[in-house]
Formats: sequence, structure tokens, C-alpha cells
Amino acid sequence: MRKTTFLLLMGILTIISFSLSSPNRAGATPQVQVDKVDHVITPVYGGLLLINDTIRISPVIENARIEKFSIGFPLEYKSNLLFAIAYDTQNSSRQLNVDLDTGIGVIGYYGVTVSFTDEVSQMIFEGESFSLSVVYVFSDLIQSSTKLIDVTGEYLYTADFPLYPSLAYATTCNVTIILPKNTTYVAGDIPFNTIKDDERYYLNYTKDLPSFANIHGEVSFANQATDGFTCFSINNLNREITVDAKNYVYVSESILVKSETEFPIDKIRIKLPADADDVAAFYEQGEPLSISTDASENDTYTIPLNLGIGEVRNFKLNYRLDARHTRLQGNTQSYELNLSLLESAQIAPKTFTLKIILPEGASIQSFPRQTFNVERDIFQERLLLSLSNITWLQNDEWSFTYSYSAFWASFRPTLWAITIVIVGSIIAFAWQRPRAPKPVSIILVPRQTLDDFVETYEERKRTLSEIEQTRRQARKGKISRRRYKIRRTTLENRVSTFTKKLAVLSQKIMSGGAKYADTMRKLEVAEVELENIDADIRRIEVRFKRGDISAQTYRRLLEDDLRRQERAKTTIDGVLLRLKE
Repeated sequence: MRKTTFLLLMGILTIISFSLSSPNRAGATPQVQVDKVDHVITPVYGGLLLINDTIRISPVIENARIEKFSIGFPLEYKSNLLFAIAYDTQNSSRQLNVDLDTGIGVIGYYGVTVSFTDEVSQMIFEGESFSLSVVYVFSDLIQSSTKLIDVTGEYLYTADFPLYPSLAYATTCNVTIILPKNTTYVAGDIPFNTIKDDERYYLNYTKDLPSFANIHGEVSFANQATDGFTCFSINNLNREITVDAKNYVYVSESILVKSETEFPIDKIRIKLPADADDVAAFYEQGEPLSISTDASENDTYTIPLNLGIGEVRNFKLNYRLDARHTRLQGNTQSYELNLSLLESAQIAPKTFTLKIILPEGASIQSFPRQTFNVERDIFQERLLLSLSNITWLQNDEWSFTYSYSAFWASFRPTLWAITIVIVGSIIAFAWQRPRAPKPVSIILVPRQTLDDFVETYEERKRTLSEIEQTRRQARKGKISRRRYKIRRTTLENRVSTFTKKLAVLSQKIMSGGAKYADTMRKLEVAEVELENIDADIRRIEVRFKRGDISAQTYRRLLEDDLRRQERAKTTIDGVLLRLKE
């Protein structure tokens, strides 16, 4: 009895909730009515599904203040939605704000709420009708298979989609399905009116649409070749854009593609910007790919990847854009760079990264700060961007300004020319310098003197190493501060003694002739070089800690100093070895 009473109460509450949420509930007059809906479904090459709902609304009462409108689809398609956008049908450049996953007042639906501008709200307030368009991009709604159709082996694709939009208003809905070019319509259960135009099938169906429609639709089409229509996903798109000194734009893209069909794919088509030139494609290992342009679309390129079922493959695209993307501003040192995200390519990368490299010496003046990060080097600046799950509908055009002097175009050639002149002058001076007279006699340095020098030098080196080790121990707290000072003083006194002894022995060795004098000079130069390198390393570390240089610059400068340090140590070891012989 209790269970029956509980179920009865729940049913009454559900009916009340539904009646309160519906704009057409009894006793309440809706502020607007939906005059007509055009529901257009387009399978996009690559496997995405595009749905465009155009809704015309008009007020049913005077002075109706309408600021929002909700439209949706059955909740089962929520996980397939990639992106949604809304705009004024009469002016597609006028976008409207969209709030996702808002519901439409009844459970079981995914809702999209479109906010009107003040101008649109005023238009409806004054009694005029208004048309808005909501565009969705769905993924993973097209399944593929091979099947015998009319005794011919063909590749079959079946798209599943919301047959009607879900609205809180009853209206008339005109459903249109635009099939891909060069595909054949496979008749199904829905009585479409079929028209073929320009190698493409157009399917049409008109229906009186009830409120809160929740009906799934399905359409199948086929083609005889895998390159006519196919399904694949782009997991990664890494794009690097380089602007050279002449303001030409060079693009390098690394694309990771995965097959989403139940049969192998011979090749895929990629759409590039209309002004792309010098287009070249390569496998990940660098082997060139033989690409061709589409016969009907000059800016679409066919790439032979030979993808197996479920196979993932990486390839690269290089091309150049003309100078229309860079524009000189007012004076001769300021430029504006204009770029779009995916141009007109109908793709949806799961991960997208972009790096913009400006010419050496260019300085960034303005850029979209909410979107891009800046990476600075000694002579060059870069802009970095990383996004996830984007579509071609997010094709915002970005503008960057930077200053650039023509001096930098000749900077490196001038630097090389100066270096060559300096090196040539040194060689000419050395060639013309009078030769040192050959020594008449050679004074042999006693073996004991050479051995004492080498032994004292190595003792001093070990003592210096002990000082550094003691300093590290004190820094880590392994020995007390007092003990460190006593130990350091003792070791420094020993170093001073060794240094004085080495100076005396060095004079004795240099008096043995030009050969010994040259050897000792090499040793002295190498020691001075080591001291300079140590000081340089300390300066680099200080600059890095202050943030004056990037981590990349710090590593490069440190590697250079370490290589110089290794060469100086090798020179010292060579001198000591010769003195031992």
C-alpha cells in the first residue's frame, strides 16, 4: 500500500514539474513562438558530423523582452559533441554567446542556451521576428563497413544523429541531409525526397515537430574508392610558423593521423590555405611523400599514407605563405602579422600546438595575451600556444605587431665578413713577422728541476681541490664554520708556498731555451684561461638565477664554457706530460 502511494505521489510530482517547465503549459502564454526550423546534417570528410539548426522565432505578445533561447538534442549524444557556435542568420559575422550543457527544462536532453544581444532583444521587443543559427560539430557518429550493394563491392558509411532538434515548442521542421561528393545514397526507412546535384545527393524531409522531440535518425551512403570519403582522426597537430627577414611566412606541420575505418585507407586529403606555395610532405623519418592537388579544389592536397585498420602514422607538411600575412605599418620598422587557426580546413585536432618564430632582432609589441605565451632568447622571440579539442569553427584571426630593423637582415653576413677580415689580418701579420733566430746552442734543464716542477704543480692542484671540497662540506653543514676557517687557512698557506716555489722553478726552466720558454707560456695561458672560465660560469649562474637569461640560453652558454674548460685542462695535462718525458 505504501509503495503504491509513493509511486502515485512521484507521478503527480513529475507531471507538475513538466507542466511548470514547459513554456506551453496550460494557463501560461509563451512569449515567443518558433515559426520554422531548418535542420541540416552534413557528414564532413574525415568522419565528423556537422549539424546546423536555423530557427526563426517571433513574439506572440506585445513588448516581450526576450534575452535567451534554448535548443538541444537527446542526452545520448552529449559525449560526441566537440563544439557549438551560434550566430545571426542574416549576418553570419555577428556571433551570439553560447552556454553549453544548460538543459531545456526537461530531463533527458542536452541543452544549449543562446544569449541575444541588446539589439536583437530590442528587435523582438518591437514585434519583429529573428532568425538564429546554431552549429554543432559531432565526432564518432559515422560508422564504416564493407558491403555488397547492387552486386558491387563498395565502402559503406552509416551516420547516426538526432533527426530533429529538441525544442520546448511545437513547430514545423525541414530536415536536409547533404551527402559527401561522389557518394551514393543507400535508401533507408525515412521517406526522403532525393535530389542529385553537382555529384552530391541532397535528402529532404518535412515534419510537424512536437515539443521535446527525442528521435534518432540514420542515413547510409557508399562509395567505390576509399579516397572519396573516409574517416580518420587527427590526434596531434604541431605547427611551427617562421617569419623571415623579408617577412615571408614559412609553415612546418607535424600531423599524427589515426585510421577510424574498418578497412585500409590508401590516401587522405588535407586542405591548406589558398595561398600555400612550395608544398612538400614527408614521412616522420624524412622520406619524401608524393603529393598531388585535388582536381576540383586546388588548395586540397592528396597524401598517400596507406593506413591500415586502426593504424596511427605521423607525417610532416612544409609550405610557404605569401607576404599578405605581414603588413608594414606607418613606419619602416613596425609590422603586423595576421594568422588564422585552421584556415578553412575542416579538421578537429585533439591536441594543437603552435610556435611562431619572428626574425632575429624582432621585438614583439602586441599579441593576444590571454592565449599566447612569449619565449625570449638573446636575439629572437617566440610565441607559444597549446589547445585541446579544437575545430575549424574556432577560426579566430589573430593579429601580432612587432618592430624589426633592416639592420638585422645583414647582421650575420656582416659578422662573418668582419670575422674573416680579422682572421686574415692576423694570418698576414704572423706571416710577415720576422722569424726568431734559431738558437745557437741548447741549454739542457736538469731532470731534477723538471721533476720538482711537475711534483709541486700537482701538489698545488691537489691542495686547491681540497679547498673546494672543504668549501662544499661547509656549505652542506658537514663541518663547523670554525673548523672550515682553520682548514681553509692552512690549505691556502700551502698553496701560497707551492705558488712561490713554482715561480722559481718556472724561471729556471724558461732559461733553458726557446723550447722550454714556449712550453711554460702555454701552461701560463691555459691557467689564465681556466680562471676566466670559472669566473664566466659564476656570472652565468648569477644571471640565470636573476632571470636575465632563459634556461635554454643558460644551458648553451654553460656547455660552451665547459668545452673551453676541458680544452684548457687538456693543454695543461699535455705540458706536464712533456716535462715528465
